[in-house]
Amino acid sequence: MTLTQTQGILSDRMRCAPILQAMTDEQYDHFMVVGESIRMRDRKTECFRFIINDAKDIPELVCDIADLLHRFIVVDSDSEENWRMIFPEAEYKQFKMSVNMRKIPRSVLNKQLPDEIQIVPMDESWDELVIEMSACDEFPAESLKRQLRENLSLGLIWQGKRVGFHSKHLNGEMGPLWVSPEVRGKGFGMLLIQEYQQEHLKESKIAFALMDIDNHVSIKVTENLGIPIYKKNILQVTTRM
Repeated sequence: MTLTQTQGILSDRMRCAPILQAMTDEQYDHFMVVGESIRMRDRKTECFRFIINDAKDIPELVCDIADLLHRFIVVDSDSEENWRMIFPEAEYKQFKMSVNMRKIPRSVLNKQLPDEIQIVPMDESWDELVIEMSACDEFPAESLKRQLRENLSLGLIWQGKRVGFHSKHLNGEMGPLWVSPEVRGKGFGMLLIQEYQQEHLKESKIAFALMDIDNHVSIKVTENLGIPIYKKNILQVTTRM
């Protein structure tokens, strides 16, 4: 099946955002369709993403790539039990997914930034702060430094201090996003997301982000900005580090 022939499967653009984002950025390989389900690998990070419409398609989708799977995401989490039968020792975690394909509605936009803050492009001098606040097994230091060079990355400055940043991971997912505790509650985080989304959508047609299902603050801020959140959870499977 060709990419053109998959248009019907991909017609739900919100649900299929992880696949569509990779297609838009032209950074993918291992594309395969089985029935009404799809797999694709992000070429920069070698992480797979799946759209599962029928759990019966899963064995065929993974049979030739089992050795390549280490961490991958699945839309939706409904198929978790089927994945557990194939990878019983893996780690499973569910996330909320926000998907933005248009500029933030004017009704929620702040027309200009307060004089007390600046939002600026990030350079190498931000590396140490980003690594300190965001490095983890999934997004190690070298990956974070590389994304700051390759992807849109904006820093938040308040009273001359660096108090926040927003970027896009190498796999196309929005993040990391961090705002210092000393300025939380001032609305600066919302301003930073707002500015980032507006700039990002000038160069890309789609933006998706995964949020911990217990991160109620991020979920609320996302909703307040008018960015839709997909109704079902997204599954992340880690078979090995």
